[in-house]
Amino acid sequence: MKNLKQILKAREILKEESPLIHAITNPISINMVANAILFLGAKAICAAHPEEVSEITNISSSISVNLGNITSERMKAIELAANSANKKNIPLAIDMVGVGSSTLRYNFANKLLANNNFSLIKGNSSEIRALALGKSQAKGIDVGEADKIEKENIGKIAEEARALAKKYKSTILITGKTDLIVSSDSYIRVDNGVENLSKITGTGCMLTGIISSFMTVEDPVSASILGLLILEIAAEISNTDRLYTFFVNLMDGIGNIKDDDLIKAAKVKEIKF
Repeated sequence: MKNLKQILKAREILKEESPLIHAITNPISINMVANAILFLGAKAICAAHPEEVSEITNISSSISVNLGNITSERMKAIELAANSANKKNIPLAIDMVGVGSSTLRYNFANKLLANNNFSLIKGNSSEIRALALGKSQAKGIDVGEADKIEKENIGKIAEEARALAKKYKSTILITGKTDLIVSSDSYIRVDNGVENLSKITGTGCMLTGIISSFMTVEDPVSASILGLLILEIAAEISNTDRLYTFFVNLMDGIGNIKDDDLIKAAKVKEIKF
């Protein structure tokens, strides 16, 4: 793992290059995702029509796809975008929203993983366990109590994700109170953030867009560390019991948070398997 000061250099590089980020996300969060990408200094496009999605993918620098609020048309668009991204070696992230809550999403996710190479596979611990074990305790799109990352099960969940990382030759990101970035030989835990992030719809989708942006200039592990720290430390600074105030200040923080704030507050630790 690179040191944090090296990783933070990606922020200025991203602003200088201003790459086009293609996010096929759900309509619940599309505005938040696009704005988060723009606030970082990149450009956003959220094309999801099957007849144009390959063309848009081919001119983009990074792609993220999202299983939230899934429709037949968006499923087709995701398949076409993933195929086009792989052909051009464009970084590709997938957000496994709700994959543990319905057979449709579970089967579709496994089809995508079998037919495409993803740089990053992201989900909460219920979603990742659904992929790893074929079952989970998901509560809709939210993590179930039995799947939450705790001191007693963190090693077990990391090993489950490690098996996925090896199987799909991908980086696995598990989000929650404790976040785990899992590769084949180690995992990184990030312990920043506040509970209010789970009370605002679309923050997980925003995180995927942020990480996808940094994947244009960094590897998936470093991009995930940086994306998590920006979102979660901005949330710590913005935290208040007035949720809409929290949301507005969080959006400001994504683009304006200082490197020194990130360095001082970061709670990041790498653990070897």
